[in-house]
Amino acid sequence: MAGRRPEGGGENDDWFADDDRGDEAGVLESDPPSAEDDWLLQPVPARRPRPELPWKRIAVVGGGAVVLLIAGLGAGGVFNSSSPPAPTITGVSITTPTTTAATPAVSRALPTTTLKPGDTGAQVRALQRALKALGYSVGTIDGQYGPATKTAVASFQHAAGLTEDGVFGPKTLNALIQRAGP
Repeated sequence: MAGRRPEGGGENDDWFADDDRGDEAGVLESDPPSAEDDWLLQPVPARRPRPELPWKRIAVVGGGAVVLLIAGLGAGGVFNSSSPPAPTITGVSITTPTTTAATPAVSRALPTTTLKPGDTGAQVRALQRALKALGYSVGTIDGQYGPATKTAVASFQHAAGLTEDGVFGPKTLNALIQRAGP
């Protein structure tokens, strides 16, 4: 315990101890802090405004350009799945290769018997597939000749100029073969 001060001797390092004079108010009044010692009394230096960073402006302009580019491409039909129209130049004939959409092979599996509401099985499924391939809504292809299939048959009969009875007979089959192609 060398270096330890004996009690009551040496300097007193306790800053929080009471002043020996006993008059704290007098100490504060007699020794006012100077302006250079008190940081609260010093004036705050004026700050210069920060210049606007150029990258913010670049980011805003670049983002706007990207949005305009995407909008222009969308308006031009780039995102459509359909083929673009053939290019034309006045006075010059340009030919471009065209692709033809494959016609659905409806005739490969047409029903061979007369069908009516309430029938079930593979013949009804073939009828439902053929009507669906031609764009008629038959609901689910389930092999059940229900109300949706009857409505689709009647719609097809109307378009073909036949009596709209919803029954798939020989005349409706001939019309279906003509519409479906070979």
